[in-house]
Amino acid sequence: MMQAVAVTDLHGNIRLYELLLRVADLWKLTSIFITGDLAPSALQGQLKGSVPLTNENQGVAIQKAFFTEQFIPLFSSFLLEHRHADIYVIMGNDDRRANEPLLEAFDQEMPNFHLVNDRLIELRDSRQKQAFFPGEVLLLWVAGYPYVPPGGCLLMDWVKYENRIKLRPEGMDPTTDIYEVGITTDVRGHGSTIADDLDDFENYLLKNGRTDRGSVYNPSQTIHLFHASPYNTPLDWTTPRGRYDYLPLSDHVGSVEIRRFIERVQPYLVLSGHCHESVVTGDYKVDLGETRCVNPGSQTHLDVLSLVQFDLYHPQDMKQFFIHAH
Repeated sequence: MMQAVAVTDLHGNIRLYELLLRVADLWKLTSIFITGDLAPSALQGQLKGSVPLTNENQGVAIQKAFFTEQFIPLFSSFLLEHRHADIYVIMGNDDRRANEPLLEAFDQEMPNFHLVNDRLIELRDSRQKQAFFPGEVLLLWVAGYPYVPPGGCLLMDWVKYENRIKLRPEGMDPTTDIYEVGITTDVRGHGSTIADDLDDFENYLLKNGRTDRGSVYNPSQTIHLFHASPYNTPLDWTTPRGRYDYLPLSDHVGSVEIRRFIERVQPYLVLSGHCHESVVTGDYKVDLGETRCVNPGSQTHLDVLSLVQFDLYHPQDMKQFFIHAH
């Protein structure tokens, strides 16, 4: 029974959020996963004219207005009427971390909304089913990791170097620190690399102090939410990028360390995002060893909801859908 869906990179498109919740109601979904880039960019906010662009914190203000005036009221209304449904989200590199407390507060107020940034929690659906069928349903968990490696984006809240080599994006002075040239509203994540965090992911989740009390990390029973897709797979395939100083640029922009982590620990299921075009230029799914990895892709600019529907307990059973908001 395919009672779950994954979407990503809706970038504040309220029409697609409304469509997602209509689909959830019609399909009687129990679990909805959103893998980052929740809010609009500063440019989108400027075009809408919802927030005056008067200072350097305009991006924070625009996204704060989106969360408080649109996102939270919309999801609150839906979840109050659909107590059987749970929504799991992480932020992405386009989301300003300064607004994370807004979503944390909503998480505390709404029992079936779950912000999973740097966190491990029980999948509520599996707990509910175990209450009726003890021992017959696998108890599952959800872990979230919002960080991406350096790329073309100047927003640095959710960006980390891959590893201690600290590779910069193509064309950047190799002696320049990405955090000195980028825009940061919160520096908490900048003290480690992606490799550092994933080397002992259980300890990383515990030391952040957000994990449910009594939780025990077991990757083989955990749905992992990453904003970055694993590197050199159909999930991180972007449009052809040509050459730089006669050197061909890679058309893959995912995370090397996230791929190494998946191949090493073989999680139950990986849901990712970040690379919008991969659903067109590559594919929405790939298997790395025994782990099914998914990137639903994003067609937000066309007002098209790109989603993947799947069975929580048989994750190999899944389908891709494109649904127009008009």
